[in-house]
Amino acid sequence: MTKVVQFPVSPPQKLGPKKARRRKKPNLEDYGQLNMFDQIPDQTPIVSLPKAGSFFEEALELDEAGKSEAEKYYLLAIENEQSVEDAYCNLGILKSSQGDLSKAIDYLTQCLKRNPRHFEAHYNLGNVYSDIGNLELAKVHYELSTQIEPEYPNSFYNLGLVLISMKRYQEAIQSINKFVELAPRQEHQVAHELIKTLNAIAK
Repeated sequence: MTKVVQFPVSPPQKLGPKKARRRKKPNLEDYGQLNMFDQIPDQTPIVSLPKAGSFFEEALELDEAGKSEAEKYYLLAIENEQSVEDAYCNLGILKSSQGDLSKAIDYLTQCLKRNPRHFEAHYNLGNVYSDIGNLELAKVHYELSTQIEPEYPNSFYNLGLVLISMKRYQEAIQSINKFVELAPRQEHQVAHELIKTLNAIAK
């Protein structure tokens, strides 16, 4: 007879996205501002610097303030070759939050084409694939994110939830235990309840 699993949270909620935050010092020549010792070529396009110093930094500030202009500045960052992989990653998060999951996958995949070990892209792809119910791909990307950044607890928690959905309870216990090991104490309560429930049904 199949056991009915009663979890303390119904259903347990995965932990949210993680933005890419790598910030590179802008190269002023990217904006048409030449070194003072260089000759100014004919028809040099002049582009105004964004307030934050680079298009990526401006996009990140707008994004964290919840401003819709963030998308435009991420695209400008890509166009100007500034933190391109991080801009693709954060565009993927934006599209996911808007419910456009196919575009989110496209942007996150573009990020991974440029950097196959981009941690945030793998983690956020895990979230998107989890949302659409593709548990195998969610599992793959969460596992990759744990290999790239083994000290980030949320990857282990979300991986644990995917493993629960796949009825791989012992592996889920191990993953959520790893979350407890890494996460701040105040975040442990739901994880402890999950582990207790999983231990009861895994016997």
